[in-house]
Amino acid sequence: MNKLDLILYIKTGNISSLLYLMALLIILIPITIVFVTDVPFSSTFSKISINTAFAFVMAGKILTLIKKKKTDKNIFVDIGILIGIFMAFIFNLTNLA
Repeated sequence: MNKLDLILYIKTGNISSLLYLMALLIILIPITIVFVTDVPFSSTFSKISINTAFAFVMAGKILTLIKKKKTDKNIFVDIGILIGIFMAFIFNLTNLA
């Protein structure tokens, strides 16, 4: 493992965590706004925010897969999770209307 691989290993962990945190905030901020104001968002906004959160989680999982592949760890569970999230993303995207 050379210096570039070490830097990539460290940065992908930080970026993955940041992507997961952004996905969590995209879901939690509208939920708290609705609880506080008692005014619901439109269906389109809800689906767009959920799809954006799915995209951030998928990007984080892809970076985790790259990181695990570099260290020769088992990636099959992550691939299964990624396929499941992708299927939910596509299903939610097709029912956008």
